[in-house]
Amino acid sequence: MISKYRTGILGGLFDPPHMGHLIAAQFVLEEFNLHRILFVPAGKPPHKHKYSPYDIRFKMTELAIKNNRKFSISNIEKDIPGKTYTVEVIKRIRQQIMGILYLIIGRDQWEEISTWKTPEELFKLCRIIVMPRPDGPVSKGGRFSEKILFSHSPSIAISSTIIRERVKQGKDVKYLVPASVYSYIKRKKLYK
Repeated sequence: MISKYRTGILGGLFDPPHMGHLIAAQFVLEEFNLHRILFVPAGKPPHKHKYSPYDIRFKMTELAIKNNRKFSISNIEKDIPGKTYTVEVIKRIRQQIMGILYLIIGRDQWEEISTWKTPEELFKLCRIIVMPRPDGPVSKGGRFSEKILFSHSPSIAISSTIIRERVKQGKDVKYLVPASVYSYIKRKKLYK
């Protein structure tokens, strides 16, 4: 008997995508026996206000994952008008993908999930995997805690913010991002 197809969904600004994103995605893929990870660059997220244009972030993410056949990318958020809410994005993905969806979020997102648009509905549409962050363990209390899966993926203290700051300061980011993303940032003179 063939088990249902399991897709992990990893959304984010990916401004830029970095080695921490890729390591965490690979770890979760194996830890939860997923068939693939779908990277979803954010359109206009309600909790963020300053970020690079969508096409640049999409291209960098595409470059970052191109050598892993179990990683794919979706441009589903590109044409959503206005702010892009996770629950609406998952509904759209649900219409395109069969099987079980696993939304992969970080501890910081988990701690603010009750402020998201209709979080109860989100739990009906997909399973949610929470990854630890370097600045502390995942809190296991709260309104939805019995509904989530906890990942033991390594906490890697790399952030897109640190990378952008280093580039701005003229410092090297060679080992923080995939080589293809590194070349793209240099070629496009991003984050200067």
